[in-house]
Amino acid sequence: MLQFQAGQLQQSLEELRQDAFSGAAYIDVSINTQNIVRSQVAFFKEGAITYIGNDLPNPIDFSQEIGKLLNLKIINAAIKMAEKKVKDPTSIHSYLSIYTRINLFTWEQIEKLIFNQTVLRLDQLLPYEGRLVTNAQAEFDLCYGEDRHGLDWQQLQATLVKRQQAWTDLEPDIPSIDAIPHPIQINKNHAVDDAHAQKHLQTWIDGQRSLLQIASEMKQDPLALGQLYLRWHKLGWITFTGAQPKITAQPSTTEQKGLPVILSVDDSLVVQTMIKRAIGDHYKVLTANSAIDALQVLNNNSNSVELLLLDVTMPDVDGFELCRTVRSIPQFQNLPVIMLTAKDGLLNKVKGQMAGSTHYLTKPVEKETLLNAIEKYIPSPQMSR
Repeated sequence: MLQFQAGQLQQSLEELRQDAFSGAAYIDVSINTQNIVRSQVAFFKEGAITYIGNDLPNPIDFSQEIGKLLNLKIINAAIKMAEKKVKDPTSIHSYLSIYTRINLFTWEQIEKLIFNQTVLRLDQLLPYEGRLVTNAQAEFDLCYGEDRHGLDWQQLQATLVKRQQAWTDLEPDIPSIDAIPHPIQINKNHAVDDAHAQKHLQTWIDGQRSLLQIASEMKQDPLALGQLYLRWHKLGWITFTGAQPKITAQPSTTEQKGLPVILSVDDSLVVQTMIKRAIGDHYKVLTANSAIDALQVLNNNSNSVELLLLDVTMPDVDGFELCRTVRSIPQFQNLPVIMLTAKDGLLNKVKGQMAGSTHYLTKPVEKETLLNAIEKYIPSPQMSR
């Protein structure tokens, strides 16, 4: 069993991908302010996610669900035909192959449908802390195309990064996907002048259901609904209470004045958020999501950056190459560089040392471990934590 902190789930899934894991990963997260545990199961095939849902459905249930999502009126007839033709009645892939051969839908359609569902499921999990338990013996043969591939991990990551940024843009007005909208008592001088909004407020916003619950019942994307609700919030029609991830409060800009400055370089917005939450009380954290951005930040803050947190695995230019580049600049030859990587191996540690790193940590890294490593090089003026 693996315990993960808020913002670390995506890194845990990345480790399963790198290990080419096949099997089920059972994920439980804690929605802290509501004492709710949200559970999902993710299935992997040779490191690729193929499905995330409340459970692993059998071929009949999966077929019926796809029929509803695609509004296929003949799905029950197609299921009966497939039952007569399949050699393995437990194989979802066999059922899907028959459906594609009779042009009920294409492999591309079904893959896009499950991809979008997977993104929405991960949206509900990523902000929170929880645990992950794997079962390599679990069997579930959902995969896509005749080559039986899984979902594209890079595309998943890119989509999730954009959505996490979009969710961040809703804060602090809408603190999370589990926030609860409440109607505001509006006087005649500040009335809701939109008929659609009036009907929606009366039908859906009761101060009991969360943003996620409303979106699920309406079969809408929670993020799109949240963006609509933000506009209504700014108009003074609704307000929000409810769940926030368990995080350490971040210091204000005033509080951060005088704190040592750290540059964190990582292409994952989720990891960057986790780092800020872990050390933001003790250090001012600048961020960059690529080698080029990192060099620009260093150039603009050459006299203030006191330590570099550097992810090894990044697109275009990896952490080793960036570290060598930084070390080639005379001003940064003695800058402490802590490398963070999901690959815990002697070879990578040696490569990091050869590139010029001064410390090496394996992700996911605990808050205390990260703070202790940083304080070896730049002690925090705020020692209590």
